[in-house]
Amino acid sequence: MIEEVNREKWMAIYAFLIMDVVQILLVSVLYVGHPIFVLGFDLSRSDPIISVSLFFTIGLMQIILLYVTASQMLRQRDLIMLYPNYNKETEWRSRYSRDSLVKWTQDLAKKSKVKVDKIYLMDSPLPNAFTFSLPLLGSIVVVHSNTLEVLNEEEVKAIITHELGHIANRDSIVQILTRMPSFFIDIIYLYIYILLAVGVASAIFLQSDIVLAGIRLAVLAGFFLISRVLTIISRLFMQKASRSAELMSDYHAASVLGYEATINALIRLGQRVEAITVLIDEVRWLESLNPERAGPISNVELMRIITHFPLDGIDEANARQVAPGVFLSQKLNNLREIYGIELSDDQIQHAVDAALPVLKKKRNDAKPVSQTTKEMQIVDWRKVDYDKDRRLSNDELMDLLKILRENPRKMLFDREVGVNLLTLDHPDFRRRVLFIAEEFGL
Repeated sequence: MIEEVNREKWMAIYAFLIMDVVQILLVSVLYVGHPIFVLGFDLSRSDPIISVSLFFTIGLMQIILLYVTASQMLRQRDLIMLYPNYNKETEWRSRYSRDSLVKWTQDLAKKSKVKVDKIYLMDSPLPNAFTFSLPLLGSIVVVHSNTLEVLNEEEVKAIITHELGHIANRDSIVQILTRMPSFFIDIIYLYIYILLAVGVASAIFLQSDIVLAGIRLAVLAGFFLISRVLTIISRLFMQKASRSAELMSDYHAASVLGYEATINALIRLGQRVEAITVLIDEVRWLESLNPERAGPISNVELMRIITHFPLDGIDEANARQVAPGVFLSQKLNNLREIYGIELSDDQIQHAVDAALPVLKKKRNDAKPVSQTTKEMQIVDWRKVDYDKDRRLSNDELMDLLKILRENPRKMLFDREVGVNLLTLDHPDFRRRVLFIAEEFGL
């Protein structure tokens, strides 16, 4: 199975590159100046040297942009370098020590047969980790602080090993190489759209020829449709490659740390994201009640509210109950801190407590939660957590796998129900758990 996934990954990458070559050839044979259609096809007028030169020029610009973006990202305020340098004056709030994280990563890197040049911790209430490898910058591993709050030691190691699997599989370099041609294509397509739009405007305002304008508009619409279809197909191939890469990294983590720790890490991170998703949905609904709101709530505001949710919270029902209180408290705190309104903590709490019953009733009337519908759509892993320790033992895991196989249409998390899984960069959690199980003969 792992060989098949690896083959699918590379076949998707090759297909992506072939699609980009096809698009490059398409735009290379176009010429500007056709009296009716603005653009025409003429192999004799195409200049492959110019096309190749443009390709490599824009590719070089993309590489430079990539390095600039990576360098800026590594200078973010919420990013703390743990290795090779560390500012000992930095306030440390993680449940695991800095030395432990560095040692785990370096030891696991040896087992993974890769080298890690830099290790960072990102201060974030969202659980995640990522890595990238670039010449000159080296191989870099970044772990979000919330990942450390949600997972135990073995599970943290499993997530780190998953990221090291991406380094071992050279996924960063693959992404760089595949994005270069698509960037070129997007620039050329934009140029052609502008030319055709100018041709339409010229026919209307300069030549006063409505028929000619209609023909050119039809050419613009047709070319736009063809270019978007080709672009979407290319993107689908890349997303397929990305999903295969995630499965291979999951397998790498399970091979080094064991399937039990890896699957538990995936489930807990998925459940944390589920709870945060519910919290965000509730906050957006609460914000929508304000008739004077000019637009949706900003990401900055959302992040500020999320930080007031328990950092190890993975219960979406609790998130739904907590959301109104967190939302109102934040609003009243803003009135105090920004506008100087005199409100004590007790007054804020009293005002929030008085408003909660009304808000919760209004919310339930507007957005009732159907437990029956939910049970028809997902397999709740917590129902096989018989000892209620919020982690699955080997026996409990076997029961979960049995239920998943008996219910092939049910997902593990609500937010994945009804989603077009072909458009996701990551496989759904059901697929990831079952893939590890199949590879280990469970």
